[in-house]
Order: sequence, then C-alpha cells, then structure tokens
Amino acid sequence: SSTRGMPPISEREPYRSHGRGSRSSRSSSSSQSQAAARNGKGLFSAIILALCIFNIFEVDIHIGQKDSSNGRRSLLSTLYLAGPSTLLPWAQHHLVGVMDRPDPKAETALFWHIPKSGGTTAKRLYQCMGQTLAHRVGADPRYGHDHDAEIVVFEPHGGKDWKVVNVDTTIKPGILRAKQMGLVQSHTSDLIFTMEPQFAGQELYDEDNKGRFLALFRHPVDRALSMFFYLGTATWERTYRPEWANMTVLEWANLDHAEEDYMVHKLTGKKFGDKVDETDLIIAKELVRQRFVVGLMGKMNESIRRFNIVLGVDAESERSQQCMEEFGLVDAPPVEQNGESTSDEVKTHATDKKNSNKHPKFEEGSPEYDIIAGRNPLDMLLYKYIESLFESQQEIIDSYLQNEQPQSVEGTNHVLNDGMELQNEQLQLAEGTDDGLNDGMEPEKAKLAALLPPGSESGTVSISSDYTNHLLNINDPPSESDTALFWHVPKSGGTNIQRLYWCMGSTIANEVGVNPKFGKYEGPQSELVAFSPWDDNPGKVVNVDVATHSGILEAKQRGFLVKEGQPHVDFVSTSEFNFASAMLFSPDHKARVFGLFRHPIERAVSKFFYLQKATWEPTYNQRWASMSLEKWASQRRGEDNWMVRHLVSKGMGEDLTNADLELAKDIVSTKFVVGLQSQFEESVRRFNIFLGLDVSDPVNSECINKFTSHEDDADHSDAHNNEKEIVTKNEFNSYEHPHAERGSPAWVSLAKIHMYDVLLYRHVLSVFNGQGAMFRNAEPVAQVASE
Repeated sequence: SSTRGMPPISEREPYRSHGRGSRSSRSSSSSQSQAAARNGKGLFSAIILALCIFNIFEVDIHIGQKDSSNGRRSLLSTLYLAGPSTLLPWAQHHLVGVMDRPDPKAETALFWHIPKSGGTTAKRLYQCMGQTLAHRVGADPRYGHDHDAEIVVFEPHGGKDWKVVNVDTTIKPGILRAKQMGLVQSHTSDLIFTMEPQFAGQELYDEDNKGRFLALFRHPVDRALSMFFYLGTATWERTYRPEWANMTVLEWANLDHAEEDYMVHKLTGKKFGDKVDETDLIIAKELVRQRFVVGLMGKMNESIRRFNIVLGVDAESERSQQCMEEFGLVDAPPVEQNGESTSDEVKTHATDKKNSNKHPKFEEGSPEYDIIAGRNPLDMLLYKYIESLFESQQEIIDSYLQNEQPQSVEGTNHVLNDGMELQNEQLQLAEGTDDGLNDGMEPEKAKLAALLPPGSESGTVSISSDYTNHLLNINDPPSESDTALFWHVPKSGGTNIQRLYWCMGSTIANEVGVNPKFGKYEGPQSELVAFSPWDDNPGKVVNVDVATHSGILEAKQRGFLVKEGQPHVDFVSTSEFNFASAMLFSPDHKARVFGLFRHPIERAVSKFFYLQKATWEPTYNQRWASMSLEKWASQRRGEDNWMVRHLVSKGMGEDLTNADLELAKDIVSTKFVVGLQSQFEESVRRFNIFLGLDVSDPVNSECINKFTSHEDDADHSDAHNNEKEIVTKNEFNSYEHPHAERGSPAWVSLAKIHMYDVLLYRHVLSVFNGQGAMFRNAEPVAQVASE
C-alpha cells in the first residue's frame, strides 16, 4: 500500500507528546482560531458520499409488482425510505413519515407556505372546501380573538362558512402562543399554515401529538422573479417595496438580498444572513424526503389530488367540486373550436386572481436567470431533488386509498432471511446508480435512483482525497485547532478505552452526554457544556451525540468543536468514523486519529454471543438466541467487512474491490495511531503519549493499572475484566464466551465472509509493529507475529 509520499514507518520521527490533555497540563484550544478554521469546508461530493451509504441488500424486499396478500410493496416504494436516517431529532420524533398511512385522529397536518409558490391558493381552496385552518387570520385583532387564553374556532366572515382557529401560526411568536394554548393537542385544526416549518415542527408537536407536513414547491428562479414583480406593486402587503417598481431585474438581482437560498434556510431553521452550506442542504433534502408530502406549483392539479388524499378530503362532494372548479382544478367540459375538441388540454396550474401577478419570464441562460440561480445555488439543487421526489411519491400516496399499509423501513427485517440469495435485479440496481440519474441509465433504473437518499446519485467507489484531508497524517505535529478522534470499532475494547480515560479525568464526546437521566440536554438549542455524569468518577462528557448520523449533524449545527467559549474536549469517540470526520472536521480543523483494532473473526464471534443475550441493546437479536455458532457463521448475517466499508464509505450491499482494500490500508497507514486489543497495555502506553497524558500522576497510574492488568497479554480479550456470563450490562461491557477455533468450519466460513477485513487486519498488525519506532522513548515494544 502506498503512503502518499511519506517515509516508511520505521524511518519516521519518534512521536513527541505536546503535553495536551494531561491531568497537569491540559489547556483549552483556541476557540477563535477554531472558528476561523471551520469556515473552510470539504467538497460537496465528499460530504454527500460520506452521508449516503445505501443498504439495499440489508432490507428484506421483493422486486416486482405489489402483493397485497402479504402487505409488501414494490421495490419503488420500499426503497423510498430504505436509506439511513439522518433526520434531526425533532423531525424524527415529532413528524410522521411519508410511508405512514394518514390517521387524522393521531396527527395534525401542517402546510409550509413558501411565498409565491401557490400557498395562498391552497389556503383559500381548503377554506372554500370547509376545512378548519390555523393561519394569520385567526389572531387578527379585527375579530377579537387575539388575546384569548384558550383555543376557539370561529367564522371570521359570516355567511362564508369557513372556519379558523384563534392563533397565528405563520410567525414564531404566534407559534409559541399556539403551543402554550395547546393547538395541536386540541385537534381543532384540519390544516395548520406556517412560514416557519422547522420552528413549528419543533415547538407545536411532540411524540404523542405528531404532525404531517405538506408543501407546494416552485422553481427558485420563478419564485424570486414573481416575488420581485409582486412586491413592487402590492401596496396592500406589509412587505410592499415601492422602490422595486422602477428597477430592472438585473438591478434588483444585484442588490444585497437577505433571502438567498430561502428554502434551505427555512428547513434548517437558520436565520437569513447566516451562511448555509452543503451540510444544510443534506439536512433539508432528508427532511423533505422522509417527512414531506411534496407538491409542485407547476403540477397543481396532481398536487392537490394528493393533498386531498392525505387530508381525507372528499374531493367528489358537490362543495369540493365547486371549489376546485372555482380555482381551476377541475377540467372544464370540452369545447369545440374550429371543429376540434380541446379536451386533451389539461390544466396544471390553479388560479387565484387576487394573489397572482403576470410578469415577464426569463429563460435559462439569460443574464437575469443566471444571476438569480447563482445567488440560490442550494435551493436550485434542492428543487431538482424535489422534482424527483414528486414523481416517486405518486405510488405511495395512491396506496393510501387501498387496503394495503405502506411498509416503512422501520418495519422491515434488516437481517437477511436464512438461505436468501441476492437477486440479480438488486445487484443491477446497485450498479446502475453509479452514474447519476440520466447519464446512460435505463429509464426504470433512473426512476429507482431518484428514490435513493440525498447524494446516492453520486459515485460510490471510494472516498476522495479531499475527505482524508480532514485527518492529520500521523507524523504531522498537533496544533491548537486539531482534536483527537477515537474510532470505536464495536467489540474491540473501545468501551474500556473510554472508561480508562474517564478514570484519568478526560473529557470525552460520545453519546453519553445527551442521556436524559443527566438532564444536560434539552434539545438542539441546548448550550454546549461539559459535565461529570458520575459522583465517583472524575471523567466528563459533552452534551452532544456523535454516535449517530443525526446526532453528528445536530452537533455540527450547534457549533461543536468550533463555537467560541465551548468546553474543552480531550477526544471525540465514535463508530461513525467517516461521517464524523467529514462533518465535524475540515482541512483547517483536522482530526488526529487513533483506534483499537481486533481480529475480525474474534470481533464477529464476540458480537454474536453478546447480541444473543444483551436484551438492553437496540441491536439485540432474538433470532440469534437459540442459534449455534456454526449455523450463524455459515452465511452472511447482515454485516460483512465492517472496517473496510466504514473506512471507504461503502454500504453493506455494495461490492468491495481490491482498490477499496488498498484505500483502507492507506488510510490506516497514514492517518491512524494503531492499537491492538490483543496488545492492550502497549496500545494504551502509545495512546497516552499520543494524547499527551502524564502517566507519572498517581491517579493516572492507578487507572492504567486498573484497566491494563491481566495475566496473559498475548491472549488478552475483552472478557478479562469480567469472567461471568452475560446476565446484565457490566462496567466493562465485556463477557466470557466461547471462541471459534482456528481452522474450524465456523472460522473458515467467517474468514470468507470477512475476507477484506481479515486482510486489512494483517496490514494493521504490520502498521502496529512499524509504529513502535515512533514511540521509542519508552521501553521496547514487543513485535506481533503476522498471521
């Protein structure tokens, strides 16, 4: 494996401690320099690629037509939510998913009103159809309900037979008032209208009173032009801009506008003027994909048809038909003109004369179009993605009318059935997504690719070199803007590493800090703090979750590692190595990486016996409880080559190649200070030097002895601290269990399944031996025999 121009390991300089992180000499990093450094960002493709590992083979799906007898859907609809969830917590827990059948008794619908995108038309249409709405009118002082303390439904205009609730949900103060009054809990509103989707979703709903989001979207350039021409003449609007009336589009477009990338700002809850980037685009895409019933202003008829289904509106009633005809949503009878029928013409755009304005159109490529598009780059990408979602959602929405429950990804079995073979169609699909949606792809594959999570249309061969530029090379000197990153490979001793350094008083960011029992995390707006969760342990944690994609995204949004005045962190610990590296670090604020590795077969066997009995784990597998090791090892069980896949960002359904292995080996060689679980004491010695810990400190020395003392270093395992069988979760998260004998059928089978990880581990052993020269300032390092 190449080392990118670096000298051989044996020729590198010894690793020198810079004194950071020791009990006596820890110092906070310069927040100001960190904040400046974080202004840099990796390329969009690298971030997207790190996010979207698509587990197509992991989902128990059938290819072909729907089969109502067993409740399964076709591949199209199952794929819609088959990607890994990267929703922020409020969206995950407060909103129902697109695949969930509407239940008006258990959910309250919310319509995101994007200005000049057909929202006013939708509001007036549903008023006309007799729906009870919550929007601005309900708190208008003219009607005398703006100071009510309780929810009231009233008719603002007698004789028109339409009702509103006495709140204003279009603005943040009104949303907070509606929350205090219990709007959603009252179940008095058929449809809530708002211009603040993120704030409303977070504040109005909860896990017991969920929301369903709908929206009409419009091309960003068309929307911006409509807004310009409208507000230059709309004297009745609060935002009327008379100075725009005599401007040209180019003059207006060159002004310093606050509302650039309007949709991405609103979906992520960022203020106008705050910078949005590719990470925000990812969050916005995921929110729309998983939680929005999508409509397009340019396809209003079909959009309203879908909304009617979701809202349970009887579109065939006389009143509904009259309203839809009034708003241009019912095709008029054919009219003969010059002997030819016009019945083939279909309206796609509803009309609302009061709030519509005719204005010039500008084609793509014109100076006016290009300058507006250039000032809204993220909205342009988001809208293109939304167009593909609109096409993909049709089958899902139509299924609501059938006696078939759309099957969400949470309800599928992520462990492949015994004996199930990978189908050719699945493999062809995975291979067919590499080149994007249109470049040489067959139409059906392009349609399938549109259903994948945001960014899946990007190539998935390997991580680009820009991604690894977020990581320091192992022979680079640390700087104040760098932060140590521990890759926690499951069942490889990582829990012991964390507990060791907590014992020594370190501050570690993992997932512990957001545990509700500690009371230090109250949502995304929580101030970043470090605290000690345990009375008898000096270790500290930070109130972030870097163990999951959604937690990492939220931590980034909260300014973790870059926000001025935030608490000092000795190291970040996560199993999501590539995702955390891409999101939390940058070329100017790098990660110094270390990891503890274990033989892949031993790790797999440990995981099997652990998940047989660890009922407290979310990944506990009851099906494995009565299974023998030989049977379990006889075939792939939903996971293979975990280390290589995580290092090169390839999903479990994607083929690995020798190039992937070489890239993984290269990353380990150049970026990792390597430790071995089988050489735990020596690994800890190196990590102490790497972290700059004072091992002469009596407390530190006592902790090291506590966590590294054992009888046989050569056969060290995570069970040495606990010889009892698995009964309850213990301090060390380790247990005694049987082992697979080398050469046994189980060992041979697992070696084939985890071939790339076994080869990578052989390389890790070599790297571990070679890195001994970097730590030569201490006693000699025992050489580890290659396998």
